[in-house]
Amino acid sequence: MAKFFSDEETKGLVPELVEKLDRARELCGFPFVITSGFRTPEENERIGGAKESSHLKGMAADIRRPLDVDLVFRMCWAAGLAGFRRIEICDRHIHLDVDAEKTQDIMWFGKSR
Repeated sequence: MAKFFSDEETKGLVPELVEKLDRARELCGFPFVITSGFRTPEENERIGGAKESSHLKGMAADIRRPLDVDLVFRMCWAAGLAGFRRIEICDRHIHLDVDAEKTQDIMWFGKSR
């Protein structure tokens, strides 16, 4: 059970992801809003998600990006300390995942769909 997230928000997410999200949220000291967690193939296709999206395996979550750039940096710092090794910074969200089958120790810029 997550400390900072409801069962509905974490439905379908792997325990490792939820634990890291909780730790990052705790380090930040401000709320995280999950805008996309586990996705069915139909949901993923509807929003134009990547074919091999980690969301399909419950290994990724998109968190609403704060408007204040200092808070964006704080969120990424906290995610790194919490053990996330894959962080994508988009215009409206921060993508965090624990998919070990993908390139590790990477942070990149993307675009919200």
